[in-house]
Amino acid sequence: MEVLHKTVEEQRSFLLVLLNVNNFSGFKKDSEDPWCTVITGTGQMISNHFTEAYGISRYAGDRFAVVLPEIQDVEERMSSLLSVQLQGLQVSYSISLYPEMSDSLQHFMTVAEDRLLQQQRSKWLKNEEEVFRSERLRAVGELAAGMAHEIRNPLTAIRGFLQLSRGQAFNIAPWYEVIMGEVTRVTDLTAEFLQFSKPHANHMKPEHLGHCLERVMSLTESDAASRGHQITLEMTNEPVVIIMDRDKIVQVLINLIRNAFEAMTDPGEVHMDLLQDGDAVLISITDTGSGIPENSLSTIFNPFYTTKEEGTGLGLALCQKIVQDHNGKITVHSEMGVGSTFTLHLPMET
Repeated sequence: MEVLHKTVEEQRSFLLVLLNVNNFSGFKKDSEDPWCTVITGTGQMISNHFTEAYGISRYAGDRFAVVLPEIQDVEERMSSLLSVQLQGLQVSYSISLYPEMSDSLQHFMTVAEDRLLQQQRSKWLKNEEEVFRSERLRAVGELAAGMAHEIRNPLTAIRGFLQLSRGQAFNIAPWYEVIMGEVTRVTDLTAEFLQFSKPHANHMKPEHLGHCLERVMSLTESDAASRGHQITLEMTNEPVVIIMDRDKIVQVLINLIRNAFEAMTDPGEVHMDLLQDGDAVLISITDTGSGIPENSLSTIFNPFYTTKEEGTGLGLALCQKIVQDHNGKITVHSEMGVGSTFTLHLPMET
């Protein structure tokens, strides 16, 4: 601050560069006080890089302030400092010009600190975006690898049966049903895979959730009766409206209800319940089936995980994807021998 006051008194314009060092990985720590050694070394490197500086000081632990004459290439020199001498450190910085930004030194310092905080925030958001992008690419890679594996199996079987038919004058009659079954499996896989796209924006609109659940009931009651199950619906009398792609939400609920039917080997009950919880809507589907083992609860939403002989393993993964596209989530609670409850948490229209 003494250098700043002196420079202001001399009525000189200057640049104030504030640097915030977020980590010290990548620097050798070989003394009894490694933190102090590294921070001192960092200050020395900044001093060596800006020899014309009016003054350099460290403050607030891991921050540096550099007072410079008004030079034109400060951005390029900062880039060189970070990429060469401070490589490995996570550094945010701001550059402020006095008196252009403020003719009051106190206000100028506030502006400079605010600019530094904005840079830190932008850097943090960028890092979060990179992490999200990396996770998304990893998920896409896993999905693509699983899809390739699942499609290869039926194609290998079809190829084998066609090769066998070669020895019988290409008569595929003995294997026709098996081949068609494998073709159907590939068709089902690709159809479900294609549904992993985002819902069309023009399909997202305010809808009465009660009407949606009534439609689900009408589409599943006959299936329940044919299997010997009962399905019931309970919901609030108040109208509940959310922004949704109605057909996609219907698809999720029907998928969960059919899973509930298949989880009950004996005649059982499936109960669908709608209630409000603050600014969220909860739709729960409860069955009286055999339950899900605890060690499987963390994997049931993974693509291609299935316990069904004819299942694609994409059903629950697709349900989760659709609900996430609606800014919601699915939770599951299960007890062996008692049953399972899947709950959709969806935001209400505000």
